[in-house]
Amino acid sequence: MRALRLGTSWGGLVSGPLAWAISTQLNYALVPWQCNRQVPVVLPVALVLMVFSLLGGVLSWQAKRQGGAAFKPERTRSTERFIADLGMLSALLFALVIVMQASAALILDGCLR
Repeated sequence: MRALRLGTSWGGLVSGPLAWAISTQLNYALVPWQCNRQVPVVLPVALVLMVFSLLGGVLSWQAKRQGGAAFKPERTRSTERFIADLGMLSALLFALVIVMQASAALILDGCLR
């Protein structure tokens, strides 16, 4: 609960790559299911994972706004702020990557062989 209230400086560093990895794996794994049922699932899944990535960025932003929100007292404020900045940028970058990968589904049909 403390992490949601104060933020976590490394939230974006974890959520962005994790959301991208899940998105990439689901894009490949869901193709047979999507082709058999003719139900487009790539875009909704991508939007959910983009939001997950951005939520990690929000946690990093909250940590920066609170002055670091360090869970380890031996870390300096400048280190926590740097990691929070890096987390925000990482979350944004991976959210954009997820959107760009999903935008291919608007143009290309995954069922073509």
